[in-house]
Amino acid sequence: MRNLIVVGALMALAACAQAPLPSLGDPELDAGRQTFNRLCATCHGPNGQGARAPTLENVLATFSDCTDQQQWILLGSKRWEEEVGPTYGDTDKDIIAVMPSFETVLSEMEIAQVAAFQRLQFGGATIEESLSGCGL
Repeated sequence: MRNLIVVGALMALAACAQAPLPSLGDPELDAGRQTFNRLCATCHGPNGQGARAPTLENVLATFSDCTDQQQWILLGSKRWEEEVGPTYGDTDKDIIAVMPSFETVLSEMEIAQVAAFQRLQFGGATIEESLSGCGL
């Protein structure tokens, strides 16, 4: 009997863990959230609040143009510094943290999706601004 209770509890936990999140209003943004949770939340925090990497709450001020944000994600900090310069986005902030390149990890579409998600979720952009600004 005790084994049945344990198995039932484990099944309930598994069902809760697999419950889908509510849609953000567009499948591109939902896909971006999945990518963020899988690859970005470890460093930027699950709510974009920053952990080992900077907070994303100022993402629209840092990257007013989503194509620049996508390039940052694609290149990472080392290649950005080599190819674009020692500061990032629209800021005059020197690059001091290490951002990995996602060029071989994510497709261009996935990079656009995660950038759009970040702009919506952490930057306060609207769904339309997030999608159109990121080419989706």
